Amino acid sequence: MSVQTGTSPPAGPASQRLVDRARHRVGRLLGEPNPIWIRELKQAARLARTPIILLVLAVLTALLVAAIGGIAAREIAPAKTGVILFQVFFSLAYFVVALVGPAVAANSIASEREGRTWEAVLLTGIPPGEIARGKFLAAYTAISMYVVMLAPVGALPFLFGGITAMEVVIAFLFLFLIALLSVAFGLAISSKMASLRAAILVTLLLAFPLSISLFAAGGSGLSYAAHLAWPEVPEGPPIWLPIAYQRAPLGLDYVLFLVVLPVAAVVMPALFLYQVTVANLTSESDDRSSGLKTWFAVCAPVTTVAVTVPALSVDPSDRVPAIVAGICVALSFLVFCVFLFAGEPIGPSRRVEVHWARSRASRLRRFFGPGVMRSAYLLLAAGVPAIAALWVVGHRLSLGVSVATPEIHAQQIQHVAVYALAVHVFLVGLGAFLRARIASPLVARALLLTLLFTIAVGPWIVAAIAGLVAELDTSESALLVAAPSPFYAFVMLSKAEQGDSGAVMAAGYMAVAGWVAVGLGLLAAARSRCAVVLSQREAAFAETDALLAREDEAALAAEQAAPPHAVTPEHAEPASAADPRA
Repeated sequence: MSVQTGTSPPAGPASQRLVDRARHRVGRLLGEPNPIWIRELKQAARLARTPIILLVLAVLTALLVAAIGGIAAREIAPAKTGVILFQVFFSLAYFVVALVGPAVAANSIASEREGRTWEAVLLTGIPPGEIARGKFLAAYTAISMYVVMLAPVGALPFLFGGITAMEVVIAFLFLFLIALLSVAFGLAISSKMASLRAAILVTLLLAFPLSISLFAAGGSGLSYAAHLAWPEVPEGPPIWLPIAYQRAPLGLDYVLFLVVLPVAAVVMPALFLYQVTVANLTSESDDRSSGLKTWFAVCAPVTTVAVTVPALSVDPSDRVPAIVAGICVALSFLVFCVFLFAGEPIGPSRRVEVHWARSRASRLRRFFGPGVMRSAYLLLAAGVPAIAALWVVGHRLSLGVSVATPEIHAQQIQHVAVYALAVHVFLVGLGAFLRARIASPLVARALLLTLLFTIAVGPWIVAAIAGLVAELDTSESALLVAAPSPFYAFVMLSKAEQGDSGAVMAAGYMAVAGWVAVGLGLLAAARSRCAVVLSQREAAFAETDALLAREDEAALAAEQAAPPHAVTPEHAEPASAADPRA
């Protein structure tokens, strides 16, 4: 029986059909909710300051919006005043959610550790995933209360006109989605911190620039692109997405840009932050890698499709820049994942291996488990096809349009894609080699970042020192010095547009071959090093097991060789009267 609800949860699904399993999960959620969530809600209900904070926030926001509306209504028509209030209110609500949400979530796990209650939570036997979900639901419920309290104020722009009721509803729905991401972000940072003050400080220091950047780029920046696609959407205002849902005509672009891409932009980061939280809450001797690797295996093709979508909808003359931008975004994602998996252990622990043996884990499940080489192979298996797919799509799109020089466009895409593949292979090998040689993940990542910066910027600095950059417009020899830099691919792209395929292209492809060779060499060295470390660990385990076995045998032999204990008269049993030998 559930302690929270006093009812018995369903025993199990009626069958293995999807509908029955879904009904079972819903019934279990209602009959036996997350205990961490219920605990957090009961603690929050005891705080008297919670309703006061919500009331003060709602009153201040209402007064601010009413003041702006009263000032604007004197000189502007009511319809335009409603549009202004709509932009002002939801911009303020966005920053409230984007800043308060991470702060509330950062208070959850770090406060447990600082208050010495985290061990009590672990002793309950609740899995890390369920703890993360409970903490997330508690923080998300708290930030949702802020949004609900602001709902009456958000309806004021609709009363002025210029904004439909559906646009206000859609804007509030996006506030809840932004709250989901902000809470997951704060929870991921809180799961890594041991101090409450450090967790809140780091969370706010990261949340401020991220929220401002997303508001500027995703708001005002993308509004111009949305206006080009749908003239009904105004350009410039940051809160344009709810308007686009209501006013843009339904079509393929509508589904791709307003349904598919927003869903991917919310779900993929949310799953990543959730897996990071679970990994941080999991013991180092347990499997902390399977969740993140599963996320990467799903997110890599999703990212490839997402960066391909813009190239399918732009004008034929703009497809080359769109494909090149997509390749750069995909490479940036893969570089981030190289840094992410640079903290992998050399191999699975003895506890993980025993768990695999008991559960008869498949090869695929073991492949997604902990291990430096497993991570490197996964990065290559997912990253190389992703860039190759973008190359093939860009090649076909460039040759399938009626432009003056389709072959040149195909060559430009080829140069960028080939260099991106080489850089990816090299970074995978370098990351695996550094992690195999360095015990600390932080040091390995710092050294990887330093080497990446040196490789990207160093050749250009050398060219500048040599006095070659000053002659870029007159001599191609100056460009050859910078060939090892990944940014050299843009030089190759520019030269291909000019119809030049001389020494610049040769130097670029020589650098590509060099990076691939070095990356594969580092990968082989990392594999050899990991094999040595794992063999030494197995030998140490075998020696320890042998010592323990010898100690057990010696104890058993000593017990068998010991004489039997003499029976004293006090402990002797009295002879029975019926015994003839008495």
